Amino acid sequence: MMESKTIKRLRPFTLADAQAVTHLFNTCSRATTGHDEFELDSMINDWNTPGFDFEKTVRVLENEQGEIIGYIEVWDSSEPHVNKSMYGLLHPDHWDDDQYRALLSWAETCARERISLAPDGSRVVMMQYTQNKDLRRKKAMEAYGFSLVRHYYRMGIELGSSPQSPMFPEGIKVMTIDINTELKAALLALDDGFKDHWGHVERSIDDQLVRWQHYLQTDKDFDPTLWFLAKSEGQIVGLIRCNPRTVEDPQMGWVSQLCVRQPWRRQGLGMALLLMAFAEFHRRGNKRVGLIVDAASMTNATRLYEKAGMHIARQSDAYEFELRPGERLDTT
Repeated sequence: MMESKTIKRLRPFTLADAQAVTHLFNTCSRATTGHDEFELDSMINDWNTPGFDFEKTVRVLENEQGEIIGYIEVWDSSEPHVNKSMYGLLHPDHWDDDQYRALLSWAETCARERISLAPDGSRVVMMQYTQNKDLRRKKAMEAYGFSLVRHYYRMGIELGSSPQSPMFPEGIKVMTIDINTELKAALLALDDGFKDHWGHVERSIDDQLVRWQHYLQTDKDFDPTLWFLAKSEGQIVGLIRCNPRTVEDPQMGWVSQLCVRQPWRRQGLGMALLLMAFAEFHRRGNKRVGLIVDAASMTNATRLYEKAGMHIARQSDAYEFELRPGERLDTT
């Protein structure tokens, strides 16, 4: 049980806390990566995501002076509710194993109260991702009962004076997305392209559209000219979705998602889309490009990125805590 003093300090998050929490996030990221990684506007967009009830699923931890030194959330906003993503941080200057355990305990209680949202008989887990160098948090999670299940690489490349030209397979046409008419088709293609990736869970396309419409209306960096669709006979067979910059490095373009649908793999399409993105970023003046990849990707994506000249910059780790055993609805 948490001590009474901890319960008094743990309170519901409100949007009035947004700036202080964003500052906390960046303080923690600087301690592990050396960079700020969060922006107030995008954080507020996340907290306002349709279906995310921050009054019930987010708490902040205050010290005696009323300063926010900790944060915990359980992200469980869409069906089938089998993977409940949590994110918990403590200010590095205020680290305390017992306090962090109290945050994890609150998250477990919150997540267990939401198990009933998942289909009967399904396996339900609580997930958290952390930087590989965040040793105190990793140790505390393992002591609580979390298991390390996956590694992810942050990869990057410095763009030279003349990026390599892409060569697309015969019959493939590439164009930027018409966001007003092709968003649903693009999301369906993404879902199909990632269905054999570890951890993928089938989700309602209507739910996805509601969330995407939210971001399209609120994300100041959204740029549909950085969504490239590869088509064969009018059907989307692959796509790459990019952002023009990152918070930590405004001169770094970012590859958010790259996928090729299974029947069109092993023909060089993934490499061609990646090189097309590099060329477009170079044309726009970006100096670098980055992305995140599953280190044990079932499609060997890490090897693709290395062949394109990218290198591993840092690693993050995925942990899970089983809340209920049962049938797995995610890809393993």
